[in-house]
Amino acid sequence: MKRILLSVFAAAVAVAWTVPASAADVTFGGEVRVRGEWRDNVTFVDNTSTQSFIGQRVRLTANAQASDDISFKVTLQDTRNWGAAQAAAGGPNLTDSGDNTLDLHESYVNITNLLESPVSLRIGRQELSYGDERLIGTFGWSNNGRSFDAVKAMVTTDLANVDIFASKIRESNPAGGTVDNDQDFYGIYATTKAVPNNTLDLYLLLLRDGLHTTAMIANNSTFGTITGSQKLYTIGARLAGSAAGLDYTVELPYQFGEIGNTDIQAWALAAKAGYTIPGAPMNLRLGAEYNYATGDDDTTAGSDSETFSNLFPTNHNKLGYMDLQGWRNVSAWNLNLSADVSEKLRVYAAYWDFRRAETTDHWYSAGQWNNAPAAAGPAADPVRNATLNTSGSKKVGSEVDLVATYKYNNNVAIEAGLSRFFVGDFVEAGAGANNEDQDWAYLQVTAKF
Repeated sequence: MKRILLSVFAAAVAVAWTVPASAADVTFGGEVRVRGEWRDNVTFVDNTSTQSFIGQRVRLTANAQASDDISFKVTLQDTRNWGAAQAAAGGPNLTDSGDNTLDLHESYVNITNLLESPVSLRIGRQELSYGDERLIGTFGWSNNGRSFDAVKAMVTTDLANVDIFASKIRESNPAGGTVDNDQDFYGIYATTKAVPNNTLDLYLLLLRDGLHTTAMIANNSTFGTITGSQKLYTIGARLAGSAAGLDYTVELPYQFGEIGNTDIQAWALAAKAGYTIPGAPMNLRLGAEYNYATGDDDTTAGSDSETFSNLFPTNHNKLGYMDLQGWRNVSAWNLNLSADVSEKLRVYAAYWDFRRAETTDHWYSAGQWNNAPAAAGPAADPVRNATLNTSGSKKVGSEVDLVATYKYNNNVAIEAGLSRFFVGDFVEAGAGANNEDQDWAYLQVTAKF
């Protein structure tokens, strides 16, 4: 049925494309993105593992303006890794014979000036993006990306913009009984405009889960089996501004709630600043950053859960481009440099130092934003070797990133990156005598129309 519906929609889009946009009030856009990645010493053990693949994402978007205050948006998305679908006799398939990679990334109706008020309403599958996307983001680096099945009210005034949303993350539909095993995500996010050259964000978020899992807060291994529903509240503020060549951002969220009978008490900090040197060639910018997120310092049964939850972020490049570090149980600092070599070429270089905030808690990668590390060793969880080691040194390692972005024209951009992760004492202990640094590189081409 899914394939039939998507086929019908694709046919409808093809027909609509032939109708002049001025007559139908329909506009179209799209994206084709191809990225190759290579990673060496995946398990941090010398000459034991190398990964490489080429991923592709294609998006086709249709926007329709039905009236002055009602519009629609639909985005079709196809994602795949090259060579992943093969015919039984070998060689490529012209069409997929396995999992369906075609899906709806967005599909919503937008109503503006609701009842002649400054309120707009968006209903349907949609992207949610706030601040630096440290807690709520579209995860655009991923070929799949992220969207939410949600209802969102948007209030726009001269002093502030306020979004109020409710989304369904998981619908369980239990066969019987009255147990609610759904996972829902709610939020109020306000952006004020009162301070010149600054924006101040204030937010209140709630992630609730009726299922007895550790999907929101990790450490099932620490606290034992969860036997009750989970409610995680996040309140926070973010200030971003610029003055006289200096730009800065500070974000401070605090979390509370409960997992079954266990209370949640956690917080995090992200602070970064940069200075664009006046008169310097190539718009030279020097930057620094510090990130912190609490971990558990008490592993005894009945103690509070203090591991900060990353919620639904775009973690890529927030703590290094290699995505080996998430915003959980971490103390990390960064120095970076960027420059416009030409009108089309921009380069970026950074150094990161990563440490665990608490030695009694795990090391969490960027992919572990709201769940626990896999309960297995490096073979089952190769990119995150030693994550289950809750003792030893705080020193996880350091990372060097080099990134170049080239704007070929208004429609095509090329990006390349090269990074190395230098293992610290914590990873060395997990990897053993043959421990080795990890390397990663990528080349990405993005074309939009």
